[in-house]
Amino acid sequence: MSQSVCYEQPLNERARALLRLEFLFQQVDHALDGHSAWDSRSALQGLFDILALTGRNEFKGDLLKELERNAATLNRLRLAPGVHAGRLDRVLEEIGTILGRIHRLNNPALDAVRQTDFLSAIHKRSQIPGGACQFDLPAFHHWLQQEVPTRNQHLREWLDPFIPMRDAVALILRLIRESATPQPEIAVRGFFQRGLDGGAPHQILRVLLPTSAGCFPEISGGRHRFTIHFLEQHNPNRRAVQSTADVAFELACCAI
Repeated sequence: MSQSVCYEQPLNERARALLRLEFLFQQVDHALDGHSAWDSRSALQGLFDILALTGRNEFKGDLLKELERNAATLNRLRLAPGVHAGRLDRVLEEIGTILGRIHRLNNPALDAVRQTDFLSAIHKRSQIPGGACQFDLPAFHHWLQQEVPTRNQHLREWLDPFIPMRDAVALILRLIRESATPQPEIAVRGFFQRGLDGGAPHQILRVLLPTSAGCFPEISGGRHRFTIHFLEQHNPNRRAVQSTADVAFELACCAI
């Protein structure tokens, strides 16, 4: 489907965390390409959110478990007909490399970022509406006046310990997305429902719509079934309503 928009719905908490982290790393990367003080503010806000999401003690373990589970699943495919052994070996090697990097995570460096007084002060004030303005944080205002290369060097130093996590998240999500090929479907009068195999580890639903569709999907799902309502909202000041037209879309139920 050319010129399409992809909407993704996580089906479990682990997939939800992975998608949120991917979004935050993309936000930070985009902000680092900018040159204004507002870009640096956006990068720091993304860093604070990454710190919050990865602050759980079990997060590293979750990444390791997911990588190991994916490796075991792919290994079982080795004797399946039609499997390209060379490509499979390359993917397994990639998983092994990322596993090693996660095992060797620099925990003291991660803790040092979390305990940096400068960052802690900004984070604390940022939770107050308007709390990170000039008069509240003169040290922050002074830092924002530094040259762009200086600010970006500091930002990259703070982000560097999280790079193995970023690469692990990117790899896991890539494997999940590549586990299913989108198939054409029709939502009759804007509604679609389907059951899921409860024994399969479905992680993400992907709905692809043409950019000209004039509607968007509202997806809800669990382990056994999911529903999609296609909504129209021509005026954002008014409530969205379900489409009464038959909506053509593509669907991928990703499970690995």
